[in-house]
Amino acid sequence: MELRLQLHLHTIESKGTRVPIESVIKPKQAVDILAKNNIDVVAVTDHNSTDACSILKEYAEKKGILVINGIEANTSDGHLIGLGIDEGIEKRLKKNMSASEVADIIRGSGGEVYIPHPFDIKKQGLGVKVKEIDGIVEVFNPMNIFGFEDKFANIVASRLKRPKAVGGDAHTPGMIGYGITVIDSELDEVSILKTLRKDKNRFENCSYMTLREMKEWSLERISLSYESIMESIRQNWDVDRWYMNIVNIRLIKVLERKFLGLGIRNKKTRFWDFITYLSYYLASFYGQLSRREFNTFISTL
Repeated sequence: MELRLQLHLHTIESKGTRVPIESVIKPKQAVDILAKNNIDVVAVTDHNSTDACSILKEYAEKKGILVINGIEANTSDGHLIGLGIDEGIEKRLKKNMSASEVADIIRGSGGEVYIPHPFDIKKQGLGVKVKEIDGIVEVFNPMNIFGFEDKFANIVASRLKRPKAVGGDAHTPGMIGYGITVIDSELDEVSILKTLRKDKNRFENCSYMTLREMKEWSLERISLSYESIMESIRQNWDVDRWYMNIVNIRLIKVLERKFLGLGIRNKKTRFWDFITYLSYYLASFYGQLSRREFNTFISTL
């Protein structure tokens, strides 16, 4: 039978790093929207947590939707997703584990390795390490708005002879339904994962996020995480990137508090448009640097 899969979805249980609220999707809300989009199967892939899997199953069963346990784990090499894993697998995942170590734990749990956004410009994917990890490669992600990130993922998956799939990476209700993988399979987890490995998949609704959608998502996250963000400004942000030293400068922190406060009090202010476009142009510049680096890697395959 033909099945429509949403393979990469986050709920409110998915926690961010600097901004604690990462996804704004509630489990019941997710199921209702999946049903409206005629999606048969969803893989819940919260960051470092499987807590939402059982909650979603409770609602999804009533709608005839199959829920596959998943997790998007942080590794020292980048993000890695496990599909069809045991709930609670996060207890076996330790900080700074390599992608190879996490992949072994996923397979040991009876799961399938799925490689999300390998060439995203934020370098949260595996990047060149994708060569070392056998798994299903995500060749479309709606957050890769410049397009070359997915083009590179497609090329690499073909050259390495890896199975391909697409993911929605949904963090907002409006993103549910983006990046749908369509397969012919029985409606059970084992059959679905085996079919995905056969690489006879086709894809639907591969549309990128708009800047407006990104602005609205960011604003909602910041609003829900406001107190935590203000505390981080007061205590100093964790420095895990060179530029975080800049945001911890006293004058910059004063500006952060002032403009963040103004922006939250008036969410329709042009301030958020300015931040969105500034972020886009900075990302575009940075993206070109990543593009050259990844292009060099691809030329060696």
